[in-house]
Amino acid sequence: MRSVINCDIALTNVFVPEKNKLTYAKDFASGTNRILGSSRLMIAWQAAAVATGAYEAALAYCLGRKQFGKPIA
Repeated sequence: MRSVINCDIALTNVFVPEKNKLTYAKDFASGTNRILGSSRLMIAWQAAAVATGAYEAALAYCLGRKQFGKPIA
């Protein structure tokens, strides 16, 4: 996953014609903020899933490995 670099963007004295405005975009909190919030949750769960998979793979390897004729775990 690539991280998103956040920055502040300030637009002053910008005119957007009515025909070019997004109909349902009223403010940051109602649109973009929700998308960012849900994507951050998804990334956190993906990290947890990768860590769980790594643990399970290491456990399976250790349980099946023998050293000097004896299991290591």
